[in-house]
Amino acid sequence: RFTNFLVDTGASVVAISAVDARQLGIEFDESHQGTVQTAQGTADTHFVTLDEIVVGGIKAHNVRAAIIEGEYPLEPLLGMSFLRQVSLQENAGVLTLTKQH
Repeated sequence: RFTNFLVDTGASVVAISAVDARQLGIEFDESHQGTVQTAQGTADTHFVTLDEIVVGGIKAHNVRAAIIEGEYPLEPLLGMSFLRQVSLQENAGVLTLTKQH
């Protein structure tokens, strides 16, 4: 399944709203819950490990994600649990992701 993400180097993990997670077919245990601090305040969260995320042909495996109850974030955040598995380079305002060697 496909979705748009915002790259967020300040997010420790990939963050997806529960609404988006359900639409993407991501299963999560409703009882395995914690809380996280978001820009909107404290939110109930379900932590999962995604088998794989593919961005532009770059694959990352076993990616930790926070499924946040409700509709926040409005767009899923591609946090450091994915980004630390790739190389990031910024040049003139353009962020380029490449496969780590």
